[in-house]
Amino acid sequence: MPINARPEFFKAQGEYANAKTRAEKIRALEEVLRCAPTHKGADHIRAEIKAKIAKLKKQTVRKVGGRMTTIPKEGDAQICIMGLTQSGKSTLLSKMTNAKPKITGRPYTTVKPVIGVSMWQGVQFQMVEIPSTFQRVHMNIAQNCDGIILVLNPKKAQEERKEMLAILEQFRIRKPMTIVKMEEDIDIEEINLKIWEKLNKVRIYCKEPGKKHAPRALVLKYGSDIGDVAEDVHKDFLKFFKFARVWGKSAKHDGQTVGKEHEIADGDIIEIHTI
Repeated sequence: MPINARPEFFKAQGEYANAKTRAEKIRALEEVLRCAPTHKGADHIRAEIKAKIAKLKKQTVRKVGGRMTTIPKEGDAQICIMGLTQSGKSTLLSKMTNAKPKITGRPYTTVKPVIGVSMWQGVQFQMVEIPSTFQRVHMNIAQNCDGIILVLNPKKAQEERKEMLAILEQFRIRKPMTIVKMEEDIDIEEINLKIWEKLNKVRIYCKEPGKKHAPRALVLKYGSDIGDVAEDVHKDFLKFFKFARVWGKSAKHDGQTVGKEHEIADGDIIEIHTI
């Protein structure tokens, strides 16, 4: 028994002894570690607890079972929110989207993927929080998404980043990544901008003559031209294309008249004219 251990430590040990699933055991051991004595004489106890947690996490990651979970992509990009338990994933999801995930002070609260929708400057992101148990049935979603938000506890960011990168590499997940340290004053606008900049896409806004541009952006791959825009809006716009007018970074001046081969830039406003 550790010297000068708090009652909470023994209570947590009891919960660990009664735990049945890997997730329950990891959650219980995290609590045991939190309540364990911190004096030098208890260093070996904390080391043993950490070793048990690491072993269970490794077993969880390697476990193969069940059918793969798939979430159909919606919107302009599917972004997975990932991180270790209690890093702040659910809090970030609730701040960025319309989702209302369960948020508690206990580890491993999220047991299945949670979906939310975020609108940013006319672009729609589908956000998916991945449980920190990292089961293969859930990691399949991250393997097929468009980008990842890696959420880190600022107090142990370097350690968590290293562990998460190892997990992602184990599943061969290599996606555009935005790292977020969950400070109290996180800037959602800045996070959305960083996500967008890594996606290698462009957003444009269509308008009709004499009217304001549509609030909803049209999202295309980087390097697209006016012909791609016309075809994406409707095949008849390409078939009967006459010219287009452009406002934005790709235009030499506001309202420049261009042809189908004109390459668009992020944020352009485009007015298509047909015969």
